[in-house]
Amino acid sequence: MPSFPKTPAGGPADDDDFAALLAEAGTARRTRYKPGDQVRGQVMLIGEKTATLQLPDGQEGLLDLSGMRGKDGKLALAKDDFVTGYVLRIRDRVIEIARQIGKSQISTQVLQDAAQSQIPVDGTVTASNKGGYVVDLGNGAQGFCPHAMIDVRRVEDAASLVGQRFQFRVLEVRGDKDVLLSRRAALEEEQARKAEDTRSRLAVGAKMSGTITNVREFGAFVDLGGVEGMIPASELAYGRVKVEDVVKPGEKVDVQVQRIEPGLDHKGRPVERISLSMRALAADPFAVLGDEIEPGHILIGRVRRVEPFGAFVELVPGVEGLVHISAFGRRISVPGEVVQPEMKVHVRVLAVDKAMRRLSLAYVDADKLAVVLDPAAAVPQSKTAAQFVGVAKVEAGDRLDKAAAAGLANAPTNQRQEKPRVPSIGELLDVTVDKTESFGVLVRFGQPGAMGRGMVPISELGLAQGADIRRHLPVGTTFAAVVIDSRPDGRVRLSRTGAERARERAEADSFLAAQAQQAARGGVGTFGELLLQRLGQPGANPAKK
Repeated sequence: MPSFPKTPAGGPADDDDFAALLAEAGTARRTRYKPGDQVRGQVMLIGEKTATLQLPDGQEGLLDLSGMRGKDGKLALAKDDFVTGYVLRIRDRVIEIARQIGKSQISTQVLQDAAQSQIPVDGTVTASNKGGYVVDLGNGAQGFCPHAMIDVRRVEDAASLVGQRFQFRVLEVRGDKDVLLSRRAALEEEQARKAEDTRSRLAVGAKMSGTITNVREFGAFVDLGGVEGMIPASELAYGRVKVEDVVKPGEKVDVQVQRIEPGLDHKGRPVERISLSMRALAADPFAVLGDEIEPGHILIGRVRRVEPFGAFVELVPGVEGLVHISAFGRRISVPGEVVQPEMKVHVRVLAVDKAMRRLSLAYVDADKLAVVLDPAAAVPQSKTAAQFVGVAKVEAGDRLDKAAAAGLANAPTNQRQEKPRVPSIGELLDVTVDKTESFGVLVRFGQPGAMGRGMVPISELGLAQGADIRRHLPVGTTFAAVVIDSRPDGRVRLSRTGAERARERAEADSFLAAQAQQAARGGVGTFGELLLQRLGQPGANPAKK
């Protein structure tokens, strides 16, 4: 009840003060709790079996401490802690609260109360069978939880849950030995509570922690706390990696939120599509390796792809350099005469451009390595996984360096671009397929010196479901695409179907505009004009012919 100030001697209380007190009295109304309501209160007093909680509306509740002590008998609760529980019952105006119903409290009546009030009960999985799981609830009571209700996701190994203790919701009570349970319902409620907190922190660029829940070839799914996001395979780490080699289900990871897009789940319900990245939080291998390598260093790398103008060699995951066709030490028609993808080769560093993140390399014949290496130079030590072989003699590559430099000036690759091509959303581009993947195609666009790269997802290619991308859109195919996402870091997503729709709209708009102009001139329209011309009487009425 609000406390009223004493009236000053000689006069009544001010009208404004009185109005404020009435407003305060209105807001101090007590909540009418009922069994099953979730409440949160602050611990004011701890007894042997119960603790007194101060609820938000000023009322007090008694919290049952059963099941809140550890194996050592120590209570996992202290004065002034905040506790969330459920209203078990209200007796003689005393609000009885429980975190959950422990095994020692179980009885048929308690189970029926739990089913009605939706208070969780403790149970231990004792066996699994074809239909589900047998659960020991305590005091001789036994329940059954179907497979579909044991978790929010499919459990691959049912035997792994035997012996574990969980919280369940009581769905139906037919007797002490016939109680239908659901752990999934309890998990979904817990997820809903976590999701509310997670969404309050969810924003593009935010750093968050989560748990890997599922691993697929295209990426990994992460539970952020009631909200699920996905890390595409390209965002797991620098370089080309297999998802299963980087993360495992149950592993804790730190991620950065890349995108948040509205979408629908398989039941048509609105959900957020959250794209995450582990790579964004990892150290840039180019920055580390760029400080270690210098012109003349010889390393072992792996050929990742071969183009008509040269070969791209990976020195460490995420760091590739270009061996131009003129830098193979002899005249060749195509780089494929010397190297093939996935081949390990020796290369010599010609130039390092940290600002543009590019490396110029020269091919070193392994049979001539002894002639090229400087025996007096020590092998450089690396903080990365780079495989240093040694340092080349100064005189060994003077002529080669000049030839490679001249060839790189004409190389049609983003290794020599001065600035990445970053188009704007909605821009229509002619793109060329560089590589096909299971998730879509990688494309390039623009002109040498201002070349850009992007990705067209499979959903934006306009192909039938299950179609063979490599057969319909082989490397080198050119088509029109519209930009649907463009980020400052140069990552671009495009849509082929969007470009086709834009072209159709443009043709329709052009046709309607032409029709409008014809109507304004008083003509009869394109088909009418064609008919009159065939009749040889422009402007005449064909019916009178």
